[in-house]
Amino acid sequence: MRKILIFIFLFHFMALPLTVHAELPRLSAECLKKMNIRNEQYEQSVIKDIMKTLNLDMNNNRFLEIKEKSLEAAHLIYGGKEKDPYYHSLHKQFMVASRGRPRLFIKHGEAYVLYRKPDDTNVAVYLKLADSKWEVKNTKIKKGNHVRYKILKCESEYLKKKNEYQNVK
Repeated sequence: MRKILIFIFLFHFMALPLTVHAELPRLSAECLKKMNIRNEQYEQSVIKDIMKTLNLDMNNNRFLEIKEKSLEAAHLIYGGKEKDPYYHSLHKQFMVASRGRPRLFIKHGEAYVLYRKPDDTNVAVYLKLADSKWEVKNTKIKKGNHVRYKILKCESEYLKKKNEYQNVK
């Protein structure tokens, strides 16, 4: 009886087709690093184009550049209050569809949020501090120059392998 059970057990596993699972392709650490550098360079090029086309000189006007992550970190450091009109009035300016990430340039009582719309339109939102929140005082909009976003070789190879993996599944 025992031999019959073992035979049935072995026959069952041999009769089933073997499924081979291919490993999901992943980006290498080196490729991720290159992508981060490329993205930062792209965003800097976009910001330079925005300043140029809209005639803004943040450096000579002593504005301090703040990224969204730094704004969020400052909010958390100073208590992370749920009802903080100062933080929320600035943070909502980052909630836009843009190429690259919007950038905040700030100095005492005034600020600019710069970003590029997906259609390559440059936007500068001028804000003034009133009481405990930032209010939009002016918005400049002008068509910008195209800034090329280069796909890296390692990135395109990864996408190709990922598509192959998904088609095999």
